[in-house]
Amino acid sequence: MHPTSLRPHRPLSLVSPLDQVESAFLSLAAGASPLSVPVALSADSDIVSPLSLARIRARMVHPSCTEQARAAVWGEVLRRRALFGEPWGTVAVGLTLPALRRTLSRLPRLAEVEACELEQEVLTAVTAELAVLTMDEPQAGLRLVRAGDRAAHRLLYAAQRTRRIEAMPLDEHAVPQPLPARGMAEVFAVLERATRAGILTEKEAELIAQTRLERQVMAKAASTVGMSVRAAFRHRAAAEQRLAAALAVQEF
Repeated sequence: MHPTSLRPHRPLSLVSPLDQVESAFLSLAAGASPLSVPVALSADSDIVSPLSLARIRARMVHPSCTEQARAAVWGEVLRRRALFGEPWGTVAVGLTLPALRRTLSRLPRLAEVEACELEQEVLTAVTAELAVLTMDEPQAGLRLVRAGDRAAHRLLYAAQRTRRIEAMPLDEHAVPQPLPARGMAEVFAVLERATRAGILTEKEAELIAQTRLERQVMAKAASTVGMSVRAAFRHRAAAEQRLAAALAVQEF
């Protein structure tokens, strides 16, 4: 970690992991040569020309779209992913976004779980499920969304279980707000002192700085320090516990 790496010199980022996938998906569906799938999506349609990804997804979420038509689209996308790799993996995840957003919108909001952390956990589960799907899976979309839903519930359940064990402040339901610039500088200073005292490693301090203070998504922060997303979440949680304990006894 460079001496100035914990300074608040990078702009705050509020882009969510789902928004990042959405942006990538839409970029594939636009431009001079957008990706397309040669599938008609409704029983009474005589469309035979390829449909852009944006139109494909819009038709798939419409109530008039049949299960047979959805299965046909998924079969084609999974076939192309198996043959060509990316960007068809991104296309597959992008097709699930409307359903994933609906699923997340119905879940409780907990102050202990950041929206970005929850979304990243969901996308990690969806990607893992996608890796084991076969090209002839008739319920591909449903399986991906259910995998994301299970991941979200696991994360929220773990947070609720911790809440039952640990004493929470009266404002436990408040959604944390970004720190003002002066407050951020103070926290950066605490992280630097904790690193010098050996309470945090440089990578742990960098993770906390990027995700908690600069509001960076965990995927990018994990890449910066050379960790997987799952490992980064575990390291950050352990580091924050050590830091809180050290602050409580004024260890540094």
